Amino acid sequence: MGEKQYLLDKTLESWKGRRVALAVSNEHSFTGVLEDFDEEVILLKDVVDIAGNRAKEILVKIDDLNWIMLL
Repeated sequence: MGEKQYLLDKTLESWKGRRVALAVSNEHSFTGVLEDFDEEVILLKDVVDIAGNRAKEILVKIDDLNWIMLL
């Protein structure tokens, strides 16, 4: 499992400051700029959800992520 966490850290670090899309618990999808992350959460800013609702920031637990992609 350590290798996968390393890959996640390495990938997210290279995506910082760029727009990403992510799905949370198979129900909600968001896009936003990847601001920061740690081993527990990801912080996005300038967030838009699938319905077009906007938010300044969102914190998402990494355990609740289904997928994340670079846009």
